[in-house]
Amino acid sequence: MTPIAESYTISKELTGHTEDQTINPQELNLWRVLQINQDGTIDMISEYTSNEYIIFKGQVGFKNYVGALEMIASAYSNSHYSIDTRCPGYNGQTKFITNELLEKTSGEVSNNLGYNLLMEPYGGGDNYYLKDTNLIYSIYNTYFTSTADKTASNSPYFISGRRYYYQYRSSGNSIWCIDYVNSNYGVDTWEIYNTTGSESTRMFRFRPIATLKSGLKATGNGTLDEPWIFE
Repeated sequence: MTPIAESYTISKELTGHTEDQTINPQELNLWRVLQINQDGTIDMISEYTSNEYIIFKGQVGFKNYVGALEMIASAYSNSHYSIDTRCPGYNGQTKFITNELLEKTSGEVSNNLGYNLLMEPYGGGDNYYLKDTNLIYSIYNTYFTSTADKTASNSPYFISGRRYYYQYRSSGNSIWCIDYVNSNYGVDTWEIYNTTGSESTRMFRFRPIATLKSGLKATGNGTLDEPWIFE
């Protein structure tokens, strides 16, 4: 399935990066079935990751992280065949966090809010991403894949989710992190900014999940050499 969009521009206002970024959704046109849903729709994940990195930075990138990923995922849709797209791990998490909400995590005195579901709306973290990541691993027996052009293998890619940590051992420094697939360890987190004012740039690739309409017809045998192609 080839996405309709030939290019998609990601606004720097969303990512916190210094520049807008442009990706080519059509480079990802080979997909792997993940599951058949009860309503007959089919979830599938791209066989490869994007060739290009996407960059998020600092507090702006953290606040908009999940929402921006969902906007990027929408660029990989094809209205003839798909009814939804998402970044792996998206399962209803808060898309955009305001400064007022973010201040709630800043005031918390807890050693580790990495997986506090009650704090998810404030950037405190969740484990909702497990629905997708467990499914991916159960089928592939790995989280990893190569880029579409095959120039890089096991390249890190984005997972929808945020983490917040309060560290007593670092002079009370709080850190905010984003989720991704680590090329060595699987699903992991990485700091993007902290209360000292330090802002980090994080760049990973993209690997969308698309949901197909029910009742579609296709030819082929479902192998890499002879994939199913819609009639």
